[in-house]
Amino acid sequence: MEKKKFWLLLFIIGIISAASGQAGQTQASEFTKENALTVVENAFRTQVSLSEKPQSQEKIEGKLSKYLTADMTESFMSENVYKIDGGFITFGSDFASYYIPFFSYDESTNVKYINGHWYIWEERTNEEEGPIESVEGIEAVVLSEEEGTWKVSAITYDVPDFVQSR
Repeated sequence: MEKKKFWLLLFIIGIISAASGQAGQTQASEFTKENALTVVENAFRTQVSLSEKPQSQEKIEGKLSKYLTADMTESFMSENVYKIDGGFITFGSDFASYYIPFFSYDESTNVKYINGHWYIWEERTNEEEGPIESVEGIEAVVLSEEEGTWKVSAITYDVPDFVQSR
C-alpha cells in the first residue's frame, strides 16, 4: 500500500511539474516584439530621468533593476552614477557607457527573437539629424529573461550575423 501512495505522489508531482513548465512556455511566447520595444524604451526613459534630481543609490538601483539585469544595473551605476550634494545623479552624454541607444522606434528599428534572447537594433549613418550624435554602424540592445522578467542584458555595437540574416 505504501508503494502505491509513493507512486501516486510521484505521478501527481510529475503532472504539476509538466503543467508549470507549459505555463512558463506560454508566458514566454506571449512576450512580443512590441513588449520588447516597450522594455527598451522604458529603460531608456528611466536612465535619462536619473539626471533630473539627486536621489539615493538605492532608489536609482530600484528604478534601473526594473529594466536592466543585475549585471547591467551594476555596470551602469559604476560608470554613470555620481555622488553630489543631496544624493546621487547621472550626467548625460551622447557616448556614455551602458546607456540605451537613442532609437527611433519606427520601421528602422529591427527586432528579432532568437535563441532565447530579443535583439533590438538600428543601423546608423552619418546623414542623421538631431540633437543626439551617433556613430555610423549598428547600435543594439539584447534582452534576456532574468527571474521571469525580460530585461536589458547587453548594449552592443555588433549584432551577430545569424540574427541579422533571419
